[in-house]
Amino acid sequence: MKVNRDNRYRMSDKTAIKIGVEPNKQKRYSLNWEQTQRYFDLKMERPVRRLFFDIETSPMILYSWRIGYNISLNYDNVIDDWKVICICYKWEDEDEVKHLTWDEKLNDKTMLEEFIKIANTADEMIAHNGDRFDIKKIRTRCIYHRIPMFPKYRSLDTLKKARGSFSFPNNKLDTIAKYLGVGAKLEHEGFSLWKKCMNGDKKALQDMVDYCEVDIIVLEDVYLTMQHYIKPNTHIGVHAGNGKYSCPICGNDENLILLKNDVTEKGTVSRVMECDNCGHNYNISNSSYRHFLKLF
Repeated sequence: MKVNRDNRYRMSDKTAIKIGVEPNKQKRYSLNWEQTQRYFDLKMERPVRRLFFDIETSPMILYSWRIGYNISLNYDNVIDDWKVICICYKWEDEDEVKHLTWDEKLNDKTMLEEFIKIANTADEMIAHNGDRFDIKKIRTRCIYHRIPMFPKYRSLDTLKKARGSFSFPNNKLDTIAKYLGVGAKLEHEGFSLWKKCMNGDKKALQDMVDYCEVDIIVLEDVYLTMQHYIKPNTHIGVHAGNGKYSCPICGNDENLILLKNDVTEKGTVSRVMECDNCGHNYNISNSSYRHFLKLF
């Protein structure tokens, strides 16, 4: 029996009939304080489930009088809309890169249903250009198939981090990986690979999956190299049940070193800390620092 966020659960008529309860006599269940506290304690004890993912999509097929730039076409010109060809993903604490693909009829519904179940269990999702491309593409195909999904997922977009914190030669994943010396994307035959997939070529589909899986490996390596130079989107220490003074990268809340004080022009004081466990430098508020001192 699932517990909703408001700690109440109401059975659907279908579920009530299945377990032998008349729909008009359903009870509203609630958790007492001890059960609620135990639920959240168990949740906080879990390590952060960080999901790396990437998708490949098919192009549209449409009618056009000519080719070139600045051509205006209407949706009536579309013969076949784009779809998701494959989704590759990997959990941070696992070695295996897994994949899902469209079916033999080039239908992406079942694949998306499976991936949404996986995405819904993630605490943070990481992709390159994921906020603007991957998540929006997935959401668009989910609404097309009427597949329920969360209205928002906690994500970290390595493209946004690259643009906001660095000045790489360019911000393509392949360029960043080569610049950092952590690998490179897999070479492929070009647009003909996409055309072969759309024609049902099984070998081409496997080549597409191989290409996408290597992207996941490169993505994770780029993120792991980047993480000590960027602000995280999820505070690991707080997620683990520690105070805000704890390290946001590894969660360490004991071996912390005060590097210096930081005072703004308005007189706001913050403390620059270093984690002696992973070496990460980060800022905390003065009140969080005082709380840290009280513990020792």
